[in-house]
Amino acid sequence: DDGIMEKFLGGEEISNDELKAAIRKATLDLKFFPVYAGSAFKNKGVQMMLDGVIDYLPSPLDVKPYVAHNPKTGDEVELMADDKKPFAALAFKIATDPFVGRLTFIRVYTGSLESGSYVLNASKNSRERVGRLLQMHANSRTEIPEVFSGDIAGAIGLKNTTTGDSLTDPDHPLILESLKVPDPV
Repeated sequence: DDGIMEKFLGGEEISNDELKAAIRKATLDLKFFPVYAGSAFKNKGVQMMLDGVIDYLPSPLDVKPYVAHNPKTGDEVELMADDKKPFAALAFKIATDPFVGRLTFIRVYTGSLESGSYVLNASKNSRERVGRLLQMHANSRTEIPEVFSGDIAGAIGLKNTTTGDSLTDPDHPLILESLKVPDPV
């Protein structure tokens, strides 16, 4: 940042806010890459790293819209992080949990979803019911009534969903770009 460089060379004091703003701008422009060291096991440096995520990395509102495809027309649809829009999410991981059984991890791109609702698995053209929604923590989980744009959550009750499937509002089917998992070596 030229303004900060001029202040530094001129011997002026640079505030923390100015420095954070410059680091954030450079990070968003992919010109600067903050690196943090720490240990989750010993809980050292974790809070500083999480503060860095909040201070420097883009929020869902800062990134370009995600592009999905309408399976009926083939048209591209831009998905903005908006809780009022129809629901669209991607199942990115399936796990078996000893307490809840089959657990589907989803990332919500737009809209919101309440537990007990029905979704369309647009990848398989099948309707499924989300029994419960869970907010996942490192070593625990909390049941939540609803998820919103930008949330990552665990969904219980999706029997036919596999990794990379698109889950959408039944009245607004969309196919999100699936995950490309490389073949094992």
